[in-house]
Amino acid sequence: MRDGVRLATDIYLPDAEGKFPLILIRTPYDKSDPLLLNAVNFDPVRGAQAGYAVCVQDVRGRYASEGRFEPLHQEVEDGYDSVEWCATQPWSTGRVGMAGASYVGATQWLAAIASPPHLFAFAPNVTASNYHDGWFYRGGALEWGFLTSWTLGSLAPDTALRESLLKSKSGAVDQVLKSIDNLDKWFWHLPTADFPPLKGAANYFFEWMDHPCYDDYWRRLNIEEHYENVRAAALNIGGWYDIFCYGTIRNYMGLKSRGGSEAAKSSRLIMGPWAHSTRSTSFEGSLVGDVNFGVNSSSKTLGLMNLQLRWFDYWLKGEDNGVLEEPAVRLFIMGDNDWRTMNDFPPPQARSTILYLHSNGHANGVDGDGFLSLNAPTDEPPDRFDYDPLNPVPTKGGGLCCNEVFLPGGAYDQREVEKRGDVLIYTSVPLKEPLRIIGSIKTQLFVVTSARDTDFTAKLVDVYPDGMAINLADSVLRMRFRNGREKEDFVVPGEIHQVCVELGYTAHVFGSGHSIRLEVSSSNFPRFDRNLNTGGPLFQEDGCTVATQSVLHNSVYPSALVLMVD
Repeated sequence: MRDGVRLATDIYLPDAEGKFPLILIRTPYDKSDPLLLNAVNFDPVRGAQAGYAVCVQDVRGRYASEGRFEPLHQEVEDGYDSVEWCATQPWSTGRVGMAGASYVGATQWLAAIASPPHLFAFAPNVTASNYHDGWFYRGGALEWGFLTSWTLGSLAPDTALRESLLKSKSGAVDQVLKSIDNLDKWFWHLPTADFPPLKGAANYFFEWMDHPCYDDYWRRLNIEEHYENVRAAALNIGGWYDIFCYGTIRNYMGLKSRGGSEAAKSSRLIMGPWAHSTRSTSFEGSLVGDVNFGVNSSSKTLGLMNLQLRWFDYWLKGEDNGVLEEPAVRLFIMGDNDWRTMNDFPPPQARSTILYLHSNGHANGVDGDGFLSLNAPTDEPPDRFDYDPLNPVPTKGGGLCCNEVFLPGGAYDQREVEKRGDVLIYTSVPLKEPLRIIGSIKTQLFVVTSARDTDFTAKLVDVYPDGMAINLADSVLRMRFRNGREKEDFVVPGEIHQVCVELGYTAHVFGSGHSIRLEVSSSNFPRFDRNLNTGGPLFQEDGCTVATQSVLHNSVYPSALVLMVD
């Protein structure tokens, strides 16, 4: 690297003489581990067999590489330097691509925004567009389940081992590993910023909580602010139940409209029905939580590796294989359980459809009187519930990562969650004919709270004729960040506030006889950290209070769910 640090890199070469276009994979997860290497969704051996030199690199401060690990922040300069190093090797043609999933996707984007001259194409898989709002935080709330399980299971062991070797902290590794087995207990620890399992084992974990607002710490890493700097063409790959679904689609749309070259604006998008760690590689179907989306949804059936190689063949080898003559977007439509191609996302014909919230003031739980309708509300009483941080609504599936034991992601039956009185339920009448939605999902809510700060959550659900209720998308809004993520703006208790909870994107068909359902509450734990309702310094509080919440729906304050109907 430019500062002299050396990054360990394995090189896979074709069994031939000459120079080859190159594909670079930069991982924090140990390049020597076959299982973890397979998880990046690009097989280096197959890449070499297809005529590419493939470089697989441990990023700075990880496993065989030198240096100190500073997650994400190091990957802009190191990514640039690694691409340019690859381009100058005697076995390289000078045309470089990048591939890989999750953090390995982030290493691609962070290199791309630095505009390395020899990066021509990349294939980022299940990764984010904004590391503040969409990786570490969402709607101002901390992605608590993800950050604890990811850091403990994937990052901290190697960091702790390095610290132990350097400073004789022999207990650090055992401390981390034992905590993984008790993750369900550690989720509840308060104060959040005092998290014993990672003390002395992963200082970066606490650094993330030192920056709850969107500031310069995050700005230089925000892909969304740097699309103009990206000159390479991106094949964006994501999943509807992936934790980074929103970012994958945002990156496609951002490059298409603002990319720094015609190549960048020619980027492509593939979205399957996958969770973060579930992109089935067999012909046995694709089980994502409680739902089997069928063998057609498997990444192996789709030929995801071959699609990436065709992408690189065009951009790195110059093969006229028709890649750019094909539709730009390939989506798996859940409910239809089939793939569909289109020229853009969302499809131009998709139209916003507003479903208004209604009740007689008792929408609490699945037996309440809440319903959704195309008709605007008139004179209706608000719905109320008490949110107790000591008894939060439990997470049941969704866009999760990274512990399938304690926090499995995907599509799950929500009926147990919907029995709770602190979950407001609004359900449409059964549909007479199928309804296809493709695009964004939003809720416009008029709310009142008794607290200076609290959260509101929303979840879109497909209710089957037999009563099974499958989650499609969910999100959260922390009220102190309702007017933006740059600064805190506390609530005046008792005042009415209009808020928007953005649930992300989906492509789904509600079948005939199915109903559309919206759940509204104030917690989804441990996916998101609990708002303790005190309005105190974030992550420093160890006490809490119960908040009384109201959702209004009348002619003056018409709360609504907004869907894109295709």
